Amino acid sequence: MGNYIKSIILIIVLLFLVTFGVKNSHPTQLRYYFDLVSVDIPLYGVVYLAIVVGIIIGMIVGIYDRIALRGRIRRLQRENRELKEKVVEEEKKEEETDLASKVKEEVKM
Repeated sequence: MGNYIKSIILIIVLLFLVTFGVKNSHPTQLRYYFDLVSVDIPLYGVVYLAIVVGIIIGMIVGIYDRIALRGRIRRLQRENRELKEKVVEEEKKEEETDLASKVKEEVKM
């Protein structure tokens, strides 16, 4: 069911983009600083280009955040492992002291 909803939403978005392109196909002249490069491109191309650049920038930021989170996960996993080892060692020491106290009690009897 979820795939059908995603497909319907995708079709609606694509139809919006296509009709936007058809309605805004007027040529627009893009100029770079100091008029070094001048390009004629349809208006919808400028909008689509801006959207694509925004998506790419968002993906780069997302990748950076993922890398940072992976490092944090590794650090926390290492800390968790060390704490578990520490707990196991403490439990062994407690068992040894309990066993030693039981042996002392048996010797006293």
